[in-house]
Formats: sequence, C-alpha cells, structure tokens
Amino acid sequence: MSPPSPAPSAAPSSPAAVRRSRGRTLVAFALALVATVTSSSALADARTEARRHFKAGMELISKGKYDDGVKELEKAQELLPHPNVVFNIARAHAEAGHLEQAIAAYRTYIDSDPPDREQATQVVKQLEEKLALQRAEQTKPPEPAGGAQTGGTQTSDTQTGGAQTGDTQTGDTQTGGAQTGDTQTGAAQTGGTKTGGGPTADKKRDQAEVNKIVGAAREEDVYRETVITASRGAQSPLDSPNSTTIITRQDIRLSGITRIPELLRRVPGMDVMQITGGDSNVSMRGFNSRLANKLLVLINGRPAYNDILGATFWETLSIDVDQIERIEIVRGPGSALYGANAFAGIVNIITIAPGEGRTGFRMGVGDGGQGYGAAWASGRDGDFAYRASVGYTRYTRWTREVQEGRKDILVGNSDQNLGAENLRVDIRLSQRLKHNREIQVGGGFARTPTNVYGIGPFNDFSAKIDNSDVTFLFKSDHFSARAYYARFAAELEATHDYLGHTLYPANPTQNSLDAELQFYTDFKAPRAIEHSIRAGAAYRLKVVDWSYLAKDAPIENHGSLFLQDALRFGRAVQLVVSGRADYVPYLQDVVLSPRGSLIIKPTDLQSIRLSGSSAFRNPSFLESYLDLPIQLQIPGAEVTSASKRQEDPDFRLKPERIITAEASYLNQMSELFEFELTAYYNRISDLIVLAPIRPRTLANRADGIGGFNPATGRYAVAFGGWENRCDTYNVFGGEVGTRVYPVEGLDVFANYALNLSSQELPKGCNLPEDNRTSRHKINAGVQLRTKPGIDGEITLNYQTAQTWTEQVATLQGIEYQQFGLPGYLLLNGRLGWRFPILSTTGEVSIAVFNALAGLMGEEPPQMHPFGNRVGRRVMGFFQHTL
Repeated sequence: MSPPSPAPSAAPSSPAAVRRSRGRTLVAFALALVATVTSSSALADARTEARRHFKAGMELISKGKYDDGVKELEKAQELLPHPNVVFNIARAHAEAGHLEQAIAAYRTYIDSDPPDREQATQVVKQLEEKLALQRAEQTKPPEPAGGAQTGGTQTSDTQTGGAQTGDTQTGDTQTGGAQTGDTQTGAAQTGGTKTGGGPTADKKRDQAEVNKIVGAAREEDVYRETVITASRGAQSPLDSPNSTTIITRQDIRLSGITRIPELLRRVPGMDVMQITGGDSNVSMRGFNSRLANKLLVLINGRPAYNDILGATFWETLSIDVDQIERIEIVRGPGSALYGANAFAGIVNIITIAPGEGRTGFRMGVGDGGQGYGAAWASGRDGDFAYRASVGYTRYTRWTREVQEGRKDILVGNSDQNLGAENLRVDIRLSQRLKHNREIQVGGGFARTPTNVYGIGPFNDFSAKIDNSDVTFLFKSDHFSARAYYARFAAELEATHDYLGHTLYPANPTQNSLDAELQFYTDFKAPRAIEHSIRAGAAYRLKVVDWSYLAKDAPIENHGSLFLQDALRFGRAVQLVVSGRADYVPYLQDVVLSPRGSLIIKPTDLQSIRLSGSSAFRNPSFLESYLDLPIQLQIPGAEVTSASKRQEDPDFRLKPERIITAEASYLNQMSELFEFELTAYYNRISDLIVLAPIRPRTLANRADGIGGFNPATGRYAVAFGGWENRCDTYNVFGGEVGTRVYPVEGLDVFANYALNLSSQELPKGCNLPEDNRTSRHKINAGVQLRTKPGIDGEITLNYQTAQTWTEQVATLQGIEYQQFGLPGYLLLNGRLGWRFPILSTTGEVSIAVFNALAGLMGEEPPQMHPFGNRVGRRVMGFFQHTL
C-alpha cells in the first residue's frame, strides 16, 4: 500500500471563496434532501411507526374491534418486534373467541423465552382444554325435542282448537294460535337449553372464563423511549433530571458509521474531533482537547476511561457498533451519581443483551486501506442466554507526518501509515433466577496498535494497547451488585523525533477493580407524596506502573456513597434530589457533588426542567504522580517535570470544578414530531494544565535540588509539572433540537447549539483566551426506509471557526500559542439494500464520510491545529443475518 499523501498547506481560502464554496455545499445538500424526501414506497421510522400502530391497535381492541386491532398490532410487530406485542395479539384473539389463533400466538410468545413463560404455558394448556370442550359440544348430536320421549311418541299436551292431533306433532305447527308441542323447529336445544337469553348467557360465561385465563392486557407503551443513565434506573426522558439524547440501533445501522465518536457528532452540544485516523477526542459543551478527559464514558454502566491519563481510547474497546443496542448521552454534569470525571456529561454505551438479536456477520472494505469485520452469535436456552462477538477494524492515518528518506529524523517502530487496528473478542452470559433475579457475567479483550496525540510537547505517540475486562452483575427487583476487573497494558513511544533525542519508550500498565452495591425502592409517603429512592456505595482500586511516574506512586483506594430521592407531588410536579460523596486518595479529602432538579409536567407528554449541580474531575495518575526528565533543545540540559514540587513540598493540585444551571423544555405530545429547547450556564474553574518552566535557583542548588542527573547524563536546569489555571470561565449556551416524522417512511432530525464563553482574570493572572469551542454548531439528517428494502441516511454537520490556545515546548520552556481554525462542513451518507436469502436476510451498502472533502477547491477540514486534514473515506459492506 502506498503511503498517504502529505498534509496540504493550511493557508486559508479567501472569505469570498469560502462563502461561495459553502453556498454550493448547502445547495448540494438541499438537492440531496429533496431527492430523499420525494422518494416513494417508504416505511416509517421503526420505533415511531411501530408505536403508532401499537397505540391504534390497543385502542381498537379496547372498543371490541378485535380483528382490526390485531392487524394494527401485527404491523407494529413487523416493524419492531417486541414480546409484549405478541402477548397482546394472543390475548386479543382469545377475547374474540379465536382460540386456535390465540394458542398459536401464545406459542410464538413462549418461543421468545419471556420471564413468565411458565405462566404463558399454563394459559396455553387451559385454552387448549377450552377449545377441546368447544369442539366436543359442536360434534355432539342434538337431543330430541320436548325432553324425554318413548319410542318417538310424545305425550299429547298440544291441541288444535282444544282437540288432540295425535301422538306426534310437527314442531312449529300452530292452529288457531295454539303452538303444537313444546318445541319449535329451528330452535331445538341441546341438553335442554332454552332459546332466548340462554345461549347469550353461556357465551358471556365462556368469555369471562377466557378473560380470567389470559389475564390483563399489557398496555404499557413498549415503544416509548426510556433512559437509565440520568437516574440509574429506567425512566422517560420527560422525567429525567438532565437533558438526554438517545442514539438508537436504527440510527447506528442507517448511518453506516463504524466509529463510535462519529456517531456522537449528531448530538446537540457535542464536540467531536478527529486528529488522526486512530485518535478521536470527544467532549460536551466545550473544552475539548488532546486526551480529552471531561466526559465519562460507560459501557453498560461500567467506566471505560483510562485512569492513567483520564482519557477514553475509543478504538481500543472490545465491542463494535454492531453490538450496540443504543447509546444514551446525558448532556450536563453527572458527578451527583457517578462521581469524578462525569464533569461535562456522560456517554453510556448499552450493548445488545445476551439472547437478544440475531446471529450474523458484517464485513466491509474501503479506500486507503480501511477494513471492518464483525461476527456475532446470540441465543437462549430457557433461563440461560449468551451473546458472543469477534471483530477486526483498520483505519489509516489521514496524512503521514514524516516522509520516507528523512536523514534528520529518528522514526519509531510503528507503521507510519496506520491510524488504528483493532482485533477484539467479547462474550456476555446471563442466567435468570426465580423471583425476577438475574446474574450476568462476561469479558472482553482487544489488541489495538494506534497513535495518539499527547500533552504539551508529546504530540504524536504510537502505542500497542491491550485492553481487557471481566464483569459480574447480580440484580433483583430492589438490589444490584456489580464487580468488574479491567487491565490496560501498552507499549508506548514517540512516533518520531529529531536525531539525538529520545522517543521516550515505556510500558504503562493499569489494573483496576471496582465493586458497587445499589438499592432502589418506591413507596408512597403521607400526603400522597411518592418517593423513588436509589442509594449505593462504590469502591475502586487502582494499581498503576509506568516509568513516567514517581517511584513512590501509591496504590489508590477510592470509596463513595450516593443517594437520590425523586419526590412526586401529584401528576404534574417532581423534585429530584441527588448527592454523592467521593473519597479521593490523592487529595486525601472527600469531594461532595450535589444536584437538584424540579420537573413540571403541564401534560403527560411535555415537561419543564430546572436543575442545578456541581461536578469535578479528579487529577489523573499522570497529573498526580508525574516524574519525568524531559530533554531540552540545549545539549546536556533537561527539565524535571514532576507533580511533586521539590522546592514546594506542600503544593497539591486541586480537582477541576464546574457549577451548572440548566433550564429545558421537552415536548413529545405529537406523533409527528418531538421538540426540545435547553439553556445552560457553566462556571468552570481550576482547569489543570502544564505549569510554566521554573528555573533552578542558587537556593535550590544549595538545598541539593536539581543539578546533574546520573540516570540521564544531563543537568536539570529547571522544573516543570502541573498547575491549576488561575482564570475562571463563564459559559452560556443553548441547544434546540427536533425530530420529525412528516410522512410514513421519513425521519428528519435537526439541532443547533450555541456556546458563548467569557474569561475572568483575577489580579496577577495573565492568560490568553481560549475559544476552542465553536460558537455555532448545526446538525441535520434524513433517514429513509422503503418497502423494497432500500434505505439510508444523509447527515450534515457544520461548525464555525475556532481559536485554539495550545501549550507548546520552545527554547524558553512551555508557552501558550494561539492557532486559528476555520469552520468546516461534513456531509456523510449511506445507501443500502436489504434482500431475502432463503429464510435469512442479506444486505449490501455503501457509506461515505466527509463526501465534500477536496471538492470545489476547498481543502479538507482540520479539527485540531496539530492534527491531520480529515479527508474523504468510502466503504462498502455486506451483512448476512440468520
């Protein structure tokens, strides 16, 4: 494979040319949008349309229109299968008296292995007995008229005008108004049952017996969105104490995107930055950075971030996008329930549960040496379920930093063209127990050669990372216990440097063990106040070994307690009070994180939320225990960069702090759209950055500090390390978003985010302003599905210019420099076709990322001042599902 081309010049285009180019871009997008909207034969967004059919079906059934109601439920089940829908179909058939269809539907429900399958099996047995009785009654011959007869001769009690007509009578012969006999032809009763009200009464009695057998319908809205991350329990977004966004499995599939960070770009207020082909950084509502550390990333509720650096290495996860059920994003601080590092928000990646979904595989290839492969198997045997997956991903760098043949550059052992390469395996098992209890166990492993951009002078590092985890979870109606072990091991060195300098090779390792207990219950207090309590305790053990750290870096033991009470006052008002206390070993102190939210619901499907909270980011291991000699450009000289200051033993970093207030309005009243409006204020202080170089003084030398370092053979002429910035940021922002379903088959979303920041500089604080967050961000997209199986998505992401203030190494030490980046526009798309293969399903698709890169004379966008220019990528996929 030939190496990628070098980065083009970063010289900006003229404003007029940029405006013309953006105009052409918007026209191209508008034309694509019109073409999509005018497509025919469309099916609706699965969740929304399934919900419409489900609600219509349940309403028809409640009115006794069983056949029409069942048809609506069957449409919902076809769009988005759910066991409760099958249950309601079976029950509706039973209510309508269609016992054969009811039994067949109940058996389909049982085949899905629901938790109540024993009860459902008993229902089938009783319905079969009822059906057998009905069939026996239908085949039983009718008894003779009039009750008891002897030789067919009826005792004469029928007269014609008072005269007896003989010993046999026709059943409906009347003379002079007198009825002959005591039985009428055409109204003969079996077993002596009388005509008139008798059969109706029997039918009502039979129906009552059937209703008793099948029980109540399941009328809960199974297609209504729920989130679990904001409050650690399932709830509607209307009741959430934070603004939330959900990326569904359909969003993931239709997008064609294989990078999890790129999926997050559609979320309002999210900052997503690609530096190289393997290094992505994500933040929320500002302050994105290299090794981004202000967003807490979870996988099924367990942290996925790296304690050494406080960052998330997205390409090292043991799961891929094909294993994700949905991604829940909490937009705003979450330390009140999750502790340190839930500083700006939370991303919880929820995978498909064991036993759910179908077995299949997907493979893809693309330009520039891209590759993707994933295979998975899922099944259930009674109470036992499993899901296993394996996968491979390869991304190249967008541009190569060092061309071949350079004599003045020392190059490391890594592939200079590789961005990231991930080989992974993941297995999850579950076992249901009695009384609605469940045990889950699992583990994953991924090996990932990748490259990352570090802090300060450490710009381009290559790493081979092994990431593994083992998890255990027990849960019941009111209690859960979780434990997991994670290991991170890497081979690390600078990708390149000038001859005579070191590449700083190292082998960092991290072992962590977490345990968490959680209790939850609901009850009604006096004065009809409903309480929903969640309380818990957590422990985290961290063991880190790295040559960049001080030799006396301790083993850290973290502990925490958290409590939340959601008080509901009638139908319309809810108050959520949350708080957490975290013991941080480095600080040798307890950090408190409170949160309060008032939720007012004018109607059941709209809510107004007012909330306030505080959160913190704990210093990472690198920030807490750094001790690394850094070679200077001056021969024989170095800087001792250390967290512990030899000349100031009492110095200790403070945790980063954020105080936030938020107001939002959410409307889900219409079946055609939903709408959200949010405004927030963040006050951010004590940001942790590299400290300026502190020259060694004569007093230091007299105290034995600095001087010759026999381990390196260089002289320590100055000191470095970390410090808390002296400035404070006030950030005002807002987000508005909507998702619209104008016609069946079309799903349109759009959102806009505004971010305004100002800087407070106390006396003696001289720092440059940093505007690395775009003031305006716009996301828009269209999804389409059609009856022939053709579906896809077009998305647009636009953000305005930024001014980055970066710390760089110079001859004078660590200095701030400002870099301007122009705004950019991304246009992504996917087109696919699903088709049957015997009893299975196949799908072919093509996806393009950054389709406009390099077109119309524009240079590809650059998302970080030191990063690659992000070009266009095209991939083709084939998927087969059993």
